Amino acid sequence: MAPSQTSLAAVAAGSFAAGAAAWALGGKRLLAKLKEEPAPTGPAQKGRVPIFVMMPLDTVTEDGNSVKDLAVRKAWLQGLAKSGVQGVMVDVWWGLCETKPGQYNFAGYLELCKILKGLGLKLQAVMSFHQCGGNVGDSVTIPVPSWALEPARAAGLLYQDRDARVSEDCLSLSADKQAIFPGKGGAGKRDALTLYKDYMAAFAGAFAPFLGTTVVEIQVGMGPCGELRYPSYQLSQGWNYPGTGLIMAHDAGMQKMLAEAAKSAGKPGAFGKVPVSAPTDTCGSPQSCALFSKVGAGDAHRTGAHGAFFLAWYHSTLLAHGEAVLRAAFSAFPKMEGLAYSVKVSGIHWHCMHPSRAAEACAGYAPSPETGTGAYLGIAKMLRRAAKEANAHVFFNFTCLEMSNVSQGPGMPQADSSPEDLIAEVRRACVQESVPLCGENALQFGLPESPWALSQIATQTRGWASGTDRMHAVTLLRLDDGFARKSSLVTLRRWLATL
Repeated sequence: MAPSQTSLAAVAAGSFAAGAAAWALGGKRLLAKLKEEPAPTGPAQKGRVPIFVMMPLDTVTEDGNSVKDLAVRKAWLQGLAKSGVQGVMVDVWWGLCETKPGQYNFAGYLELCKILKGLGLKLQAVMSFHQCGGNVGDSVTIPVPSWALEPARAAGLLYQDRDARVSEDCLSLSADKQAIFPGKGGAGKRDALTLYKDYMAAFAGAFAPFLGTTVVEIQVGMGPCGELRYPSYQLSQGWNYPGTGLIMAHDAGMQKMLAEAAKSAGKPGAFGKVPVSAPTDTCGSPQSCALFSKVGAGDAHRTGAHGAFFLAWYHSTLLAHGEAVLRAAFSAFPKMEGLAYSVKVSGIHWHCMHPSRAAEACAGYAPSPETGTGAYLGIAKMLRRAAKEANAHVFFNFTCLEMSNVSQGPGMPQADSSPEDLIAEVRRACVQESVPLCGENALQFGLPESPWALSQIATQTRGWASGTDRMHAVTLLRLDDGFARKSSLVTLRRWLATL
């Protein structure tokens, strides 16, 4: 049977619904089950590619003071350690750790870090400046701190679509340099970049004994789901796969930036607004809106007209935001060997075979109108430049590693999906710019039940040579009761030995 448009969301929702049902059994029952199914024993063989596993979204308690369900999750981590993984990834939620301006509480994450150190596991720490809730796989709700969210809302600095629907996923990039947020202890005002920098500096101070040893990577949050993109496709706003999503540049801050850019470039006044030809239906196809329906050679949208100007600005503004937040991270953390950074880029594989790359363009990944060069080369160039100037190691983190062209094609030709080709494009960009590549799977899957997914990820870890094009690390989502069962850990250990 052909999958419906909601299949992607349904698969993800089903996986996490099952996880939520398992949690309903209670922590004691889960711990007893783990004891019945002990993790594999004996020395594990680690492959050439470091493998990490994402921790649950609610790794720490709601007050941030401790690891949630400590006994169960410690048992999970012991199983992972025996299986041969390199470590884990965890979201360090802004909404949990800075509930009041300038007052930071990382106690729960410090407890986790001590456990990891004792087990010999490493940590990828995600500076999560976005909300948890409303996206694929979000099983809990953790909003952006209200003391930051409400001033942004009042000033029109939250992303907004053409119908004035506001996204609360994260602050708009237009807030980066707007000093409207409370200072530490209520003194003065801070802009968003300062908020991010102060938060990361506080984390760096609290975790100083672990940086470069246990904490080996800082993934710098830059937008919704922590990714460098706009919140163009939102389940909470009615989006379903494979819709193109919407342009998210209608908030007052973005509108002001666009008008200033058009004026500076000497463009007509109309260029200072989002084109009326932009998508109106989040679930629509590229053919359903004029901005993307005509993009052939010589078309006006590719030769400097309003649409081309807007998409180029939309993309370049996103890159500038990403670079600014990355530089804030560089200044917040001490320079040291053993500590790397990563920037996560969404694997928007649907409509990537359409000339317009419409779904990617709505998220900010529009190809160059002059050369047709994909957006990922521009991202790689930015990462290389920033890393070189700061003498830092920065990874290009890309998702959808488990997907194949075959699995996305039959039964849904309207999706124009080709994830393997998309990953190859990203890999070429990283090779050209000498930027190390790492990745994640997009949707959760059961390890014993999904040999095809593990095989596909293994294929993607094998680069064309032993240099930059190889995959430098892979992070699997997500650690839960199913991931920690004996059959999963046995499968994981055997798979790790093949990499």
